[in-house]
Amino acid sequence: MSTMMHGYPMPTASPTAGQANTARKTSSTGSAPGSFDAATAHMRTPPQQHISQTTPPGMAGQTLVMVPPLQQPPPYKSVKRPRPVKSCTECRKRKLRCDRLLPCSQCQKSTRNCRYAADHDPANLSDASDTEPTDAVRPLKRACPPSTSNANNASAASETAVTPAKNGGSPGLSGLEELTLRMERLERHMQGRSPAPTETSGMRVLYAADSTIRGLSVKRGGMTTRFFGQHAPRVMLNLFPDARAYLTGQYQKHNVNPLLRNFGLLHKHRRRELHHAMMPITVFVDSMMPVQKRMRDILPKKEICDRLVRVYFDTSESIYRILHIQMFYEAYGLFWEGKLDSDVFLPQLLCVLSVASRFETKSKGMGHERSEGVHIPTACALIQSWLDSLRGKQLADISAVQVQVLLIHASRMITPRLQDSWNKLGYVIRLAMSMGMHRDPSEFEPRIPVFWGEMRRRLWFTLADMDLHMSISCNMPSLLRDGDFTCRPPRNLNDSELFPNMHELPQTKSIDQTTDNQMQTYAAITLAARMRVAPLVNRIDSLRDYSEVLDVGTKLERFLDDINYIFPRQGSYNVAQKNKQWRSRVILDMHVRRPLLALYRPLALGTTDVPAEVSRSFLKSCVVILKYLDELDPSLREYNGVAEMYHQILKPDIIYSSLSVCYYIQTCRRHNSDTLIIGGHPGATHMSGEGSDDLSLVSGENVTPWSLVGLMATVQESLDLLIRCMSGSDTRDILCVAAVLQTVSNVEFRVTDTTIHLKGVFDACLRSSGLTMDKLTESLVDHYSGPDPYSIRGGTHHDYSANGVRGGSSGNDMDGWVIWEGWD
Repeated sequence: MSTMMHGYPMPTASPTAGQANTARKTSSTGSAPGSFDAATAHMRTPPQQHISQTTPPGMAGQTLVMVPPLQQPPPYKSVKRPRPVKSCTECRKRKLRCDRLLPCSQCQKSTRNCRYAADHDPANLSDASDTEPTDAVRPLKRACPPSTSNANNASAASETAVTPAKNGGSPGLSGLEELTLRMERLERHMQGRSPAPTETSGMRVLYAADSTIRGLSVKRGGMTTRFFGQHAPRVMLNLFPDARAYLTGQYQKHNVNPLLRNFGLLHKHRRRELHHAMMPITVFVDSMMPVQKRMRDILPKKEICDRLVRVYFDTSESIYRILHIQMFYEAYGLFWEGKLDSDVFLPQLLCVLSVASRFETKSKGMGHERSEGVHIPTACALIQSWLDSLRGKQLADISAVQVQVLLIHASRMITPRLQDSWNKLGYVIRLAMSMGMHRDPSEFEPRIPVFWGEMRRRLWFTLADMDLHMSISCNMPSLLRDGDFTCRPPRNLNDSELFPNMHELPQTKSIDQTTDNQMQTYAAITLAARMRVAPLVNRIDSLRDYSEVLDVGTKLERFLDDINYIFPRQGSYNVAQKNKQWRSRVILDMHVRRPLLALYRPLALGTTDVPAEVSRSFLKSCVVILKYLDELDPSLREYNGVAEMYHQILKPDIIYSSLSVCYYIQTCRRHNSDTLIIGGHPGATHMSGEGSDDLSLVSGENVTPWSLVGLMATVQESLDLLIRCMSGSDTRDILCVAAVLQTVSNVEFRVTDTTIHLKGVFDACLRSSGLTMDKLTESLVDHYSGPDPYSIRGGTHHDYSANGVRGGSSGNDMDGWVIWEGWD
């Protein structure tokens, strides 16, 4: 029989077919070379599944001998072998990793129509089809990519003989065995994958320009520098060229300077007020009396302390568990009876009162009078003085670590620079690790009692969560990574179920059952996924595809859906219960949504060719943050207090989300003023100016999730809240958000319209500060001649109040005041 296949003559069958078949079966295990009939058996399979092997004339019926590597291969030229594509058309178009299911996981995430090209469709041929002649000694399967470890490469090489060819299965293996082998190789490849570029890595991920995700303030000829990450308003300002040009003084001929001068006066006045309020009371700090006596002297009356302690445990001991409620109240009662013999309880009590005073007093904990609470700066200074007096084993006590963590909570309520708390937290985490808290207490039983073992777990996961939160907020790498500790998550138990002399922990309750530790337990479940965000963001420039980013983002979005199940919005709750449910849901939602925003930020803002689900999820998360308060009734008596707490805790997130939404408004205006294609490719999500204002629960690509008018109204409401609750360090941020919103809201940028709008913003800031223009001028008239410690011109004063970079004009007059300049 002489049949043609692939342009080659088909050899006649060998009379030793039975022996050849036996030899072929043996060779499939890699123990013997294949026979001629084995080769013909392979050639009877479809061409897209196996590599054709050629046999020189005259060799029919003889056993094939593999050519040694040093011998010259046969001179016969092979035909080009088109390699069919296994991925679906959508993943291939977007260069995503496809799992080859129907539908595949990528299409399921983005609710796309998953489809595959037909086997004989020319579109099913890969762009990288082989064009080189097939060598007779070419193995049936390529080795693992070079990005895997050496051990994995060695094991993959040993499996070459039984591995199916790239585009088909081995006739000696069942479909299940073939799939198992492929999955094992894929897992080894993923576990050993390196971020370094390799020949099989593909194209790099497209991310925003460096100037829009990071910046460095440089002063004194490079001797003084300060890093700003992707969340900083001064970095995000680079996304808005019109607002940046306006705020950096490039429109001086349009009479902009007087307005900027007025904002500069207000900025100086508010910062000087903040500086004065931040000064500890000298009579207590500089006294020679024992520090315990001084701490007792600044305590308010017992009735006030009772109320503040109750508020603290209702609001603050939720996701961050530091104290045991029953044990603290027991010591609290003994303290007021004068029967408590403990030096550590008074610092703990002062920290608790400081945190509660920030939310429950009219002065926000900055007043010198003890009639409503404590003066937070004085309390923090005395607590720090007590901590400085500890030596040796005193520092390695769990009660001292509790005071350290409480002090960070109290001080970050009033410190404008979160980096200060981030620095202190690094020391506390290392102190806890030196105490072995990163290891599970069960490893050291019975020396560590059951009760204190559970308290160590709670405290350790509090530190881990704080480290992640502050690192993302400061745009810095986190100290802890997943796998750095073996401490198991704390159990979902009430504090009343834990007591010092217990011998065994109760069984943990289900996660949907309300307990004192429910929120921390759920946060611990999500911690591993959230910890993957910071390393991804730090190496965003070395990522080769979107698969890992989308994988982490999808997990975080699932956690967000679970939060609505654990803390449902609907239910028969009274006002107090509804407010507590709202607070719990917002805190948990925020701790998951912050990493999601940080993960998607370099891709969603400043780039065009990104997966649609990234931009859609980023915009949705930003608007959700800005609309947290919409779930509460403004007519309730507690609304203003809750709104102030919302502003106090989430102020950086409100500013960041407002600027992010403005970016989408700007993009919408640039695309015919009413339509935006999210994702940068045809068929992606459209955002129309005529769409719905409600949050879309559908993730399909043809959904209109937000209207342009609704987005602008949402940002304006957030700006009004920032003005109404503005503090000493908010002037620049308010001016930045207001200028950006005004410049992106109009199709055409006009300097005059922007100036008129910002004058109205300035008047609103004056009313919020209880000032008039005359009072503001009089209060600062004596401060223009000398150097200003809060000047943004880059003086020699380098505390937290000199964060800004200097203005663009020269001279000592305030006419040259601008909000920020670029990077030196």
